[in-house]
Amino acid sequence: MERKGQRKEVLLVLGVSLLGLGIAYEAELVHRQLKTDAGFTSFCNVNRIVNCDVVLSSRWSEVAGVSVSLLATVFYAVLALLATVLLFTDAPVTRRRMTGVLVAAATSGVGFSLYMAAIAFGVLRAVCVLCTGLYLVGLATFFAVWRLHRSLQVAGRKEKTVTWHRDLWLYSGVTLAGVLVLVAVLWETARLWREPASAEEVARSDPRLTQWFRNLTVAEVPVDARNSRGPADAPVTIVEFSDFECTHCASLHKALRETWLRSPGLVRIVFRHFPLDSACNPLVQSRFHTLACEAAVAAECAGRQGKFWQYHDLLFEHQKRLEEKRLRDFARDLRLDLVSFDRCMQDPDSRQQIQDDIALGIKLGVNSTPTMFLNGRVIRGAVDAETLHRALLLAEASKASP
Repeated sequence: MERKGQRKEVLLVLGVSLLGLGIAYEAELVHRQLKTDAGFTSFCNVNRIVNCDVVLSSRWSEVAGVSVSLLATVFYAVLALLATVLLFTDAPVTRRRMTGVLVAAATSGVGFSLYMAAIAFGVLRAVCVLCTGLYLVGLATFFAVWRLHRSLQVAGRKEKTVTWHRDLWLYSGVTLAGVLVLVAVLWETARLWREPASAEEVARSDPRLTQWFRNLTVAEVPVDARNSRGPADAPVTIVEFSDFECTHCASLHKALRETWLRSPGLVRIVFRHFPLDSACNPLVQSRFHTLACEAAVAAECAGRQGKFWQYHDLLFEHQKRLEEKRLRDFARDLRLDLVSFDRCMQDPDSRQQIQDDIALGIKLGVNSTPTMFLNGRVIRGAVDAETLHRALLLAEASKASP
C-alpha cells in the first residue's frame, strides 16, 4: 500500500530525472563538438550574452579532465535508475533508505548547480540555455525528492524518534555537503565576481597589470588571412607564435580559445608556427621538440583542406601522445582526403610556409614560445584567460596598430 500511495511522487522524480538526463546529454554533445571542431558554433550561440559555447568550453566545463556535462548525464541517469527501482520496491525500510540517498544526491546536485550558475552568470557573464535548463532541473529534482521524502514520514512519536536517529547520518551528510558547496561558491565568486568589463574598470581594479600592459614593447606585425579566425576588421588582433609540443603553448591555447568564444567580433586570432627544433628552426641548436616541425607541416596540410583549426586543436589536445603515425590518424579523424594530405606532407611548399613563419618570428625577436603580439604589443609566455581578457580590453581601448 505504501508503494502505491507514493507512486505519483516517485514518477515525478523519475520524470524530472529523465528531463535532466536529456538536457545533460545534449550539453555533452555540444561540449565534445566544441573540443573537436574549431569551426563549430552551437544552436544557442546567439550573441555575447546568450552563448552556450562560452560556458561549455570554459575551464570550468571540466573537473579533473571530465566534463561537467558528462558528470551531469551520469548523475541524472543514476537518479532515474534509483527512482525506477523505487517504483518496484515494497520494503518500507529499503524505500526510506533509497529515498535518503536520493535526498543526499539531490541536495548535492542543487548545490553544485548554484555554484555553476554563479560561474556562468557572475564570472563568464554568459547565459547558457542548456546549462540554465540543468540549473532549473536541479531545483525541480530537489523539490520532487523532498516531496517524496515527506510522503514517507511516519506518524507515531516513537517511530519518528527511531527514524530520526536512524537517518541522522543522512541529515549530517547533507548538511556538511551543503556547507562545503556554499563555502566553495562564496570563495570562487568573491575572487572572480567583479571581472572588469571595460578598460576603465581594469585600470581601477588592476593598476599593476595596466602599467605592465602600457610598458610592453610594440612591434609592427604583418598579418594575412592564413590560419586566422575572427573578423578581419576586429578591433583587436592577436598574432601567436607557437609550437605544438610546447606545454605552455597548450595553456595559452586554452586561454585564447576561451577569449575568442567570449568575445565574438572583438578579437581576431592569427597562428604562426615557431617549432623549437633544429630540424626546421635555425635558432634552435638541438632536437628539442622532435615532432614539432612535422606537426606544423601536418597542420598546414589540414589547412589546405579547410581544417587548420580543427587539426590545431587536436594537436594540442593530444600533445602528450604525438607520434608521427598519429599525425595521419588525426587527418583520418577529420575526414581529410588522405591522398592529398600525404602528398602535401611531402610538398616543399608546405615546409616553406613553416620556414617563412620562423623567419618572420626571428625578425620580430621571437626566441621562445609562446610569444604573441596583442595589437602589436609583445607578450612572452602563457597568460591565463582572465589576464588575457583584461589585456584585450586595454588593447581595444588603446587601439595600438598591429
